Amino acid sequence: MKRIISLLVVAGMMAASVQAFGWGMPSIPSTDGGDSAKVDVQALTGREAALKTRVIKANIQLAKGLAEIEYAVGNATMAAKLEAAAASLASKPTDIENCKKEQATINDAEKELAQVDMNAKMNKEEARKRLGKSLLNLGAASLLDVQAANDAKVLVTDITNGIKAAKASPMTYGVSAVTNLTSGLNTANFVVETIPPQISTTAKLSQGLAKYAQTNKIELPSQQEIADYSKNLDKQES
Repeated sequence: MKRIISLLVVAGMMAASVQAFGWGMPSIPSTDGGDSAKVDVQALTGREAALKTRVIKANIQLAKGLAEIEYAVGNATMAAKLEAAAASLASKPTDIENCKKEQATINDAEKELAQVDMNAKMNKEEARKRLGKSLLNLGAASLLDVQAANDAKVLVTDITNGIKAAKASPMTYGVSAVTNLTSGLNTANFVVETIPPQISTTAKLSQGLAKYAQTNKIELPSQQEIADYSKNLDKQES
């Protein structure tokens, strides 16, 4: 019971905010993009790369977690589609365009599941086998997403300042600086625009699953287990 209550707390925290989240996951370091110092274009593009990796890892976990629920509610076709999305993301761990495509599919499936009456549709035996893994995946995805959303907000500001500096002094930064930084800005803006709604939808779904587990006495991962799993994923090389 303590684990189920803990999971409800985690889901509620996900829904509450996309502000800094104290889970011990390192933020992508900020750099000074102001006029007082030379902008480090290489550092900014490195932060974009790290942001891509984190978001793609989150979507892999989200797809896997949703697939477990789809199996439990009897939708094997959608489960297979989500597993294929997870495999696609894993095969292209730095491809943000592929991420955009697969994330759209994942988010559509997630929104549909959020409207499903779990008490009516869920197979209890399947739920006992799958809900723990699903909530571990969904919880880790959300913690990665929260950190990515926070990092992206800072990165938008830093890259915007970097672009201004590069345009003002093209001889200092080189002809490709603006192009590279604009690509990074597009990535950061994509994360800022799409990840907070994803966090909210995941939280709503997770709360519903945790309540189902509580009603049916299904043990779920603890808050600490979810946090540890998320941190380990974040450390892994792509």
